[in-house]
Amino acid sequence: MNWNTRYTVNWNTVNTTTTMSHTTPCRRRPVALILLASLSFAATSLTFRLFSLETTSSYHDYNMEISALDKDDTSTIKYYDHQYPNNRRRLQLSMTKEEVTPSNNNNHESKHINKHKNNNHAIIGQSTSKPAVILNMLRRARDKVSERDVPFLLQIPYTNSDVMHNIMTECYGLVGREYWDVEEMQRDEKEGVVDSFYVSSHDRPKEMFHNFGKRFHFLSTPHYQEGTALLTLKHKGRIILMLRHPAYIAESMYLSRPNTQKGDMKGLLQYVNGTDYYDNWMTRMLANVPRGEKVTEEHFKYARMILENKFIIGMTNDMTETVKKRINLHFGWKELPSKQGCELEHIKRGTMELPTSALEEGGREWRFIAKKNLFDSKLMARGMAVFGMQKMRIPVHPYTVREDRKAVSEAFGHLRNVQDEVDASDIPFFWHIPKASGTTVKEVMSKCYNLIRTEMVDPPSSLDLFPEKKVLNVDLTTAEAIVVAKGYNVADAGMADVFISQLAVEGSTVFTTYHMGRAFTIMRHPVILATSLFYYRRIATWEPTYRPDFNDLTLQEYVEMPGYYDNWMVRMLTNAKLGGLNEGHLEIAKAVIKEKFIIGISEHMDETFKQLESYFGWKEQEAGCVKSFLGASFNKNKYELPERGGEVWNAIAEKNKFDMQLYYFALELFGEQGKKLRRTQVS
Repeated sequence: MNWNTRYTVNWNTVNTTTTMSHTTPCRRRPVALILLASLSFAATSLTFRLFSLETTSSYHDYNMEISALDKDDTSTIKYYDHQYPNNRRRLQLSMTKEEVTPSNNNNHESKHINKHKNNNHAIIGQSTSKPAVILNMLRRARDKVSERDVPFLLQIPYTNSDVMHNIMTECYGLVGREYWDVEEMQRDEKEGVVDSFYVSSHDRPKEMFHNFGKRFHFLSTPHYQEGTALLTLKHKGRIILMLRHPAYIAESMYLSRPNTQKGDMKGLLQYVNGTDYYDNWMTRMLANVPRGEKVTEEHFKYARMILENKFIIGMTNDMTETVKKRINLHFGWKELPSKQGCELEHIKRGTMELPTSALEEGGREWRFIAKKNLFDSKLMARGMAVFGMQKMRIPVHPYTVREDRKAVSEAFGHLRNVQDEVDASDIPFFWHIPKASGTTVKEVMSKCYNLIRTEMVDPPSSLDLFPEKKVLNVDLTTAEAIVVAKGYNVADAGMADVFISQLAVEGSTVFTTYHMGRAFTIMRHPVILATSLFYYRRIATWEPTYRPDFNDLTLQEYVEMPGYYDNWMVRMLTNAKLGGLNEGHLEIAKAVIKEKFIIGISEHMDETFKQLESYFGWKEQEAGCVKSFLGASFNKNKYELPERGGEVWNAIAEKNKFDMQLYYFALELFGEQGKKLRRTQVS
């Protein structure tokens, strides 16, 4: 490695627009050590209990402090409103999901701690390891996944991290090494337990292990610093962190104490305001801030840097999204064959058992607790943003990529190649890209070419024919619906002239050996497409994708939202619907459209229909029909496009960089295919 490189880190402050820039020459030492040398906070002993906090102070008149929050410019509420307005909206929506069936068990998750309640080491202690060494033992969340990396579940109390643990062990058949005793961890660190006994989580039989000995697939502990110290340069860690707002964690911790009652706001706030209440403990844990020392903005920035770069984020109030669209993708884990449905069962059970909240999100009591945990509240807000971004950016495990590519190969095997000889049994397949002249194409096929197309106009799928609309009532909009359609043998039934679906991979599977598909699609410039889709979803009350909240966003804010669905075309063609993309995905997408698709361009519909007529042998039933539809406007939603080459235009183009390259490649194909078709007509 070349240590003569210069590294620059920009840490933006959260409540102001000030930017701190730290540039350090890096020669002989790891970059993490150089970065952390600028942080001057102590590393002394941290000794507090998570679940044995006793309030010893007298009752404080908290009403004055609550009232003051309404005028406090540094309140967490203002932080949410101005820094993460979209996250605040999501938090408001997601918190309602926690109002599930009440549980009589107020000691949820403490069951793991209670067995250690008399153990002086069952605390989150401050590590004796140097912070730089600890950071160097953790992979960045965006790093390519390696089988040598150790999954590390950081068990945060009252966040459903125990549910995640149960899913990993019972649903995936993994064996975890669980630590509650710090001294045990320190002994195992000296013995090199990770290098000696860690095995890949994909090195396992089909069912649960028996007699597995000391070997394990993942680490699990509430002790961040000590747990990370177990890792080595050979086996670095990938941390899974479940997040929940500190106000709700504080309430759950209060309810776990004896003689407490849900809804007792006075008792709750007295507990939070007591001298033994441990504020901002997430920030303290990550930044290694000792008990008794005040948490500062510098500590928060350091903790935020770790959160943003090192953790795979999960959300307590969105466990299905966490498991299905983060954890499974990143680690390549799947339910055992005998454990189908196990994930959802544990998620449902965990949601039911987690105590419901009597706090009103954004209410006075909620804000009082949030202010007491200001830095943790800010970490929560940033964590929500990271959670959203990781949906589309998180590296996908090679096992998952391999399965996606296998699915793509098998699915497109049901389609003819563009150059294959015409067979009368072949069926045209229109891959419908949203907001890319799809309505025009449907109307022209039905009314100008007299073709019967698939579309569900009267749920559910029924194979009923609507002659006046030239529609076969078949739903091909979801993977589940396509499975149903395949059960009908809809392709072999010979009832439709054109099949239509937005799902390129799944939609291709309806075709059979006897009736192969011949695919075509209409592409549109990705920036214009994204703009059209944004404004359409604002008004499309009839669509399941209707988003009235988009009326409160600008186009740029929409594109910059955490979880913005980028590169739609490449994702659909490669079956990589979630997670990060790379050049490999783009090359697969290019190969697919070159081999399998006749290309049309939304900005050149006249020429597009000429090429479709030539390729498929379609003919107008009435002269001038196609032209009349091209002059019609099916989109009544008027909006202004961003300035070409301007800030918003470039932001959208950058977000959809793979789709941009695919589109320009498709333009070339469009021209080449047109030339070949014209030569064929002449000959």
